[in-house]
Parts: sequence; structure tokens; C-alpha cells
Amino acid sequence: MGREKSLKVLTVSFFLIFGFAFVEIVGGILTNSLALLSDAGHMLIDSVSLLIALIAQLIVVKAKGKSMTYGLYRLEVLAALVNGVFLIGLVGYITYEAIMRFLNPEPVKGPQMLLIAVIGLLVNLLVGYMLFKSSEDNINVKSALLHVITDTLGSVAAILSGIAVTLWKFYLADPILSLAISILILPSTYSVIKRSLNILLELVPSDLDLSEVEKKIRSVPGVVDVHDLHVWSITSGSVVLTAHVVVSEDASPEKVMVEIHTLAEDLGIRHTTVQVEKEGFPCFSVCPLLKEQQHHGHYH
Repeated sequence: MGREKSLKVLTVSFFLIFGFAFVEIVGGILTNSLALLSDAGHMLIDSVSLLIALIAQLIVVKAKGKSMTYGLYRLEVLAALVNGVFLIGLVGYITYEAIMRFLNPEPVKGPQMLLIAVIGLLVNLLVGYMLFKSSEDNINVKSALLHVITDTLGSVAAILSGIAVTLWKFYLADPILSLAISILILPSTYSVIKRSLNILLELVPSDLDLSEVEKKIRSVPGVVDVHDLHVWSITSGSVVLTAHVVVSEDASPEKVMVEIHTLAEDLGIRHTTVQVEKEGFPCFSVCPLLKEQQHHGHYH
């Protein structure tokens, strides 16, 4: 799915989540339900994350000019990192609310709370479905999706709490379920933050084995040596490879480059830049990281 389509999905998702957050705030006040107010807080935080993702996506789509040769795709990753930090805050907020409910349980209007929570669940499922279709190759949208999943869990917890309050007057259902949600959120939050930092720090993508990439390049007919091998990501799903390749005197540089580009595409690497050098060609240590290192065999 293109970024323009993702932009439309994020816009619709933002207004749905932001609008229903106010419905839950009013409903929480009228029913005296901390669960609904808590879920409304979740939705407001998520609407902020969706707004961040929306703005980032808009800038990425509109970014043009010679000064932005890679576009502003890194902005997507920054937005995802901010969203991950928000998720950490959300876990803390849920935990705090759970403790408060353990200490001070209050009666609520169960049936009304249950109705609002069910509608909230339907809204989250609709938004989640739309974002899920756009999230496969976009870490920014995926991060927003995780927020909506959190909301969905919150709505389910509110529904279960409403059932417990309505049928059995069991007011401690809210804090118990809130703590369970906090535990479920943490792994996804860690995944988003780790993946974002890996991209921003220009580490090798976790699904690629750099030694295997080098081995494949060396196996190309005519290749004698490989150095200055770098593999990193601009954003999620957009991997870059650059390398200096030494070829034998009788090798065809054009054929070698075609072979390397083909094997890179097979590995999911979208951007490949190869500098071919004939065997015996003097190799200069142009990489600043190599000033005091042996030139051959260096890679990131």
C-alpha cells in the first residue's frame, strides 16, 4: 500500500479515535466509571500518537527537493520512536490507575458503562483493521497500530469490568484487568523502540546476516575481494547496501554489478551502490572509520 493511501488511513483513524475519546470522557463522568475514563485517556494518548504519525507521513509524502535525496523517511522512524516512548508512559499510567482502583474502588453504573465500552471496542476494531492493512512495510503506521491494539485491550477490559460490575458488583475487576493489559503491552513497546533505534543508529537490519551477505558477494564469478561493505536501513522496508568490490583482470565489471544487484534484490535490499575496482588497483582508505585500520575486510 502506498504512502498516500496510508496517509488517508491515518487521517480517518485519527478523527475516529479522537472523537470517541470525548464520548468516553462524557460517558465516564455520567456513569462514574474509572474504567471508561481510563480508556478515554488511552484513546487521547493514542490520538496524539496518530497525529504524530499523520504529520510525519504527510511530510514524508510531500518532501521534495535536491537537499532531501532520500526524502524524509527517517521522520517516520522518529515518530515511531516517540510513539514507543508514549507507550511506555501509557503502561505506567495504566499501572498507576490499577493501584488507585485497588485502594479506592467505587460503584459505577454498569449497564451504561458496558454499552459505551462495546461501542468503543467496535471503533477500535475498525481503526485497527484499517491500520493493519497499511502497517506491513511502514514502521510508523505499525507503531500507531500498536496504540490502537492497546485501546482495543482497554475496551475489552472495560467490557469485562462492566459485566463484572453489572452482574456481580465486583469492582476489583478493573485494576486486575488493567495490570494484565500493562503486561501485554510491554513486549510490543520494546519491539517498536528497539527497531526504531536500530534504524536510527544505522545498524544492520536484524533479518540480515552481514557475513552471509559478504559471502554471497564473494561467490559472484570474477570477484576477488570485498571491502567497505555497509548495510543499513533508511526506514522500515528500505534497506541500503554499499560496497567496494575488487574484480579480476578478465572479469566484466558490468556483469559483476548486475550479479550483485540481483542477489541484493533477492535479499530484500532495495538500494545498492557498488564501486568496482580492478585487481591491483590502488585502494585508498577514504572511509573516516578506517584511518587507523586495515582497509580490506572492513564492513558495517
